[in-house]
This record gives sequence, C-alpha cells and structure tokens, in this order.
Amino acid sequence: MKKSWSVELTDEAEKELRTNFKAGKVTSEDIKVIKRWIVDVEEQGLEFAQRKSDWRDHELDGRWKGHRAISFSYSGRVIYRIENEKIIVRVVRVTADHDYKK
Repeated sequence: MKKSWSVELTDEAEKELRTNFKAGKVTSEDIKVIKRWIVDVEEQGLEFAQRKSDWRDHELDGRWKGHRAISFSYSGRVIYRIENEKIIVRVVRVTADHDYKK
C-alpha cells in the first residue's frame, strides 16, 4: 500500500510567505513552483519529490539538523521536516533569500 502524504505550512511559514510576497521577494511564479512541489509530495509521495532534481532537495545540518530544504528559485527555499507518525511534511519556513537563520 502506498503511503499517503500531506503538506502543512506552520502559521509562521504562512506569515513569512505572505510577507515576502507582499514585499516582492516571492513572486506569483514562485508560489506556483511551491504549489507544484506540494502536489508532487501529496500525489507522488515524498520519495518521488526528493529524487526529482528540479527541487534540489537536501538535508540540513547545524541548527536545522533534522530538517530538509528544497529550492523554489535561485535563492528561495522551503525548509521542512517530516513527522512520520502522522506522515506529514510540515513546512516550517519559506525564505526568499537563502537565509537559514532560526
């Protein structure tokens, strides 16, 4: 049986995404790319999305150990973590400037 995945944005990630969009740091095209990643994860599974080279999915270390990131633009990143018990991909940060500071 295929795993069922869902993607949720934390309140902080949603706020950051809205703020960056209003400031022009994240474009409507960026939003489309992020939505495409969400669809890939939810329809094809996280393993598929992680193997897909478009996303440049990678593990993070240091303060972000236990998290992963994908690229939605040259410098834009979605930082997420996997919650296995619920099979949820929780987006914890959407940054327009490749800033990994917590």
